Amino acid sequence: MEQRKRFGGNSGLGYYTSWEKSKNNGCIYCGNPATTREHVPSKAFLQEPYPDNLPTIPACFACNNGYSEDENYVSCFLDILKSQIYSDYSEQEQTNSRIANDNKLKNILNEQIKTQDGKVFYQLDEKRFDRILLKLARGHAGFEYDYVDFDNTRTKIWYDFLFNINEDNLISFEAIPETDIAPEVGSRGITTPFILQNIVTGDAIGFSAWNEAQENRYRYQVSHNENGDITVKIVIFEFLYCVIEFGT
Repeated sequence: MEQRKRFGGNSGLGYYTSWEKSKNNGCIYCGNPATTREHVPSKAFLQEPYPDNLPTIPACFACNNGYSEDENYVSCFLDILKSQIYSDYSEQEQTNSRIANDNKLKNILNEQIKTQDGKVFYQLDEKRFDRILLKLARGHAGFEYDYVDFDNTRTKIWYDFLFNINEDNLISFEAIPETDIAPEVGSRGITTPFILQNIVTGDAIGFSAWNEAQENRYRYQVSHNENGDITVKIVIFEFLYCVIEFGT
């Protein structure tokens, strides 16, 4: 099995991806000195009581707070649309609270999600979705694989709603990928994959399992594909299915 080597950056393992208040850290989003820690995933997509020991990565104050409005938009959009599509699903209390305190957000969502003659029509803000999904993927890739050089890579984003995904594609999405590339020594990802080794040939294959941040709310998977690039899969509210690839 090949050992993955560092993608880029010159400040050492963990500088952008491991929060330690007593040490210098760099913001994983902009590269400036980090003064806060950012939860991955963001709490906007989780319910109270929040899970214990949520992963955290370094972030500057501006980036830590600069995504909040878009995160609330994406979270509320998903929650409301899911409640309109599925009669057995109800909007979450935190969604109702956010909308009650934000008339601008309420008006936007009323325009973008409508039900007429029993049919649901929706129009999402793709730029805001892309921005937040890329941000979430950076956090997961950084935390698991100490991935730093996001800005000098090719990024691909795909996402769709559960009701649009056929069974074969859903099975493919849910699969646990195998890889012959191990994460960099020292990164957290080196401890998480399952490794199978042929005792005769010595060949080894790794498997990257799903990480469940909160049941029925948020789960993700980080893996290397056959090209050695990083793929992050995210499922939000068991409703939005996402694939973000960081390629070389």
